[in-house]
Amino acid sequence: MMADLLYVIRYFQVVPPIPRLLMGSFVVLTVACCVLTALTDDSDGASVVPIVVLQAFSASTGFAVSARRGYFDLLIARGLSRVRIAIAQWLVALVPGLCSWAILASVRSLSHGGHNPLLESGTAMAFFMASTLPWAANVGLPRFSGAIGWLLLVSLMSAGGVIWPDSVQDVIFPVGLVGGSVASRAGVFAVALLLSVVGMALALVWVHRIDIRLEAAQ
Repeated sequence: MMADLLYVIRYFQVVPPIPRLLMGSFVVLTVACCVLTALTDDSDGASVVPIVVLQAFSASTGFAVSARRGYFDLLIARGLSRVRIAIAQWLVALVPGLCSWAILASVRSLSHGGHNPLLESGTAMAFFMASTLPWAANVGLPRFSGAIGWLLLVSLMSAGGVIWPDSVQDVIFPVGLVGGSVASRAGVFAVALLLSVVGMALALVWVHRIDIRLEAAQ
């Protein structure tokens, strides 16, 4: 088990699940947001919003498309289940965003001290949703499709084309939760958590059942 885990980690170091350009974008955004946080009193946590949005793109890996192109043939031939590979790919894709969040939160604490909006439960929920729902929605689609669709929906909402109740809007556009607490919004928290967990579960069941042949066998 441990040998397989190490093999998967080494594999995704060689074949990263997200483009290097996206990883570079995380670096640039993190530096810029850290400078902004250090120079201003970011009391509402707005500086982390670009990283949350970029995390949605990072999570939209498009597992099935990569699998059909033979990217995971070495892992499947080794006997690893597609579900384990999918989970490993998902977790590796989240690392840059989570590291950016941790660095930014540390800079906020060191530069200003006291209350840190980047460590509030609302910020954590926004990251959780940005890390799960895009991956689940994009599991059978080309890379970034889920995140692009989400941005189009948000743009439609912002333009006034669709009017949603506040609770629904918070679920669709979770960056609105950044910097706040979900303690007073238990309904939003419950719906968001349910959507994220159910979405991931359905996506993994689909990965388990879909017929994906090895590239060499086609």
